[in-house]
Amino acid sequence: MNKIVLFFSLLIILLSGNAFAGKNDTLQYPLDYWFKKCEPHQAHYIRVAFKEGDWWHVQDIYAQTGTLYKDGLYSDDSMTVGGGMIFFYHPNGKLEKKARHIKGKLEGLVKVYDTAGHLVDSGIYSKGIPKKAHYKWNNEGKLVFKGEYDEEGYGVGQEWEYFEDGKTAAWGITGVEGKRDSIWTYYNHAGGITALDMYDKGSRIGRICYDEKGEQYNGTCEDTPPQPIEKSKDLGRKINAAFRDYIEFNAIDPRTLTFKKGTVMIVLITVKEDGSVERINIAHGIDPKFDRYFATELKDAKFIPAKAGNRNVKQTQEFPIPFG
Repeated sequence: MNKIVLFFSLLIILLSGNAFAGKNDTLQYPLDYWFKKCEPHQAHYIRVAFKEGDWWHVQDIYAQTGTLYKDGLYSDDSMTVGGGMIFFYHPNGKLEKKARHIKGKLEGLVKVYDTAGHLVDSGIYSKGIPKKAHYKWNNEGKLVFKGEYDEEGYGVGQEWEYFEDGKTAAWGITGVEGKRDSIWTYYNHAGGITALDMYDKGSRIGRICYDEKGEQYNGTCEDTPPQPIEKSKDLGRKINAAFRDYIEFNAIDPRTLTFKKGTVMIVLITVKEDGSVERINIAHGIDPKFDRYFATELKDAKFIPAKAGNRNVKQTQEFPIPFG
């Protein structure tokens, strides 16, 4: 069924100036990685939308692979208020997520899968609010998050985060609508408290920090994403050098690799607690061969690890790299 739908979508894309082009009930336009309208050469997705009664049937297609990313119905012209089942797919065609929506809000059981088809996220929702239970696992099947909520769907409950060794990393209470409330506690691997956050209806109103000895101190301990150890100019030189090496090794005429303004590569880098790189994913590439080459070159890069709850944590960070 998906292949038939995808074929119809691609047919619309290819037929510029066809019978559909002048109709207001069929739309087709490029979207960038962040789902904003863009120039065709910046496209990460191609959106094809056509009216089915009062609904917009929206299909977002990966621009680089031609495979389906999203398929679902929306009730508004901005195509943000979903209705019914909406399906999401990885670039390799495997199901990423399936979720039922009522008036744009999640309803019922929602499941998320990784690129290999393993379940990594499963939760129950009522009007977009967590209900009963929510679990998350890493790619190895280890539990990294657990939420327990009231049966009525108010979102009142408790949530736990876990390190990959199974030890508790954080714990706290959720109030109405599943928003963080009261005191949230963060732990290190040894079980010591690293920070206490005070929440009120989802807003953090204070934080207390603790050093390695478990003693409170007056400094700040704000959360920070992973950062390259090299200065930005040095990292830029490394990127340019990798690009030159790629051109030389493949005997490519540089004049054939000119990029229009706004061309960007989106790199997702997973940095471990010690600052080493665990995984590099080229989320939006510029050339398949160069994308693979670039990912290999960046494997040995060193980072300052992310901080969350006043301790180092593994985290995936998005790095946009302009080429145009």
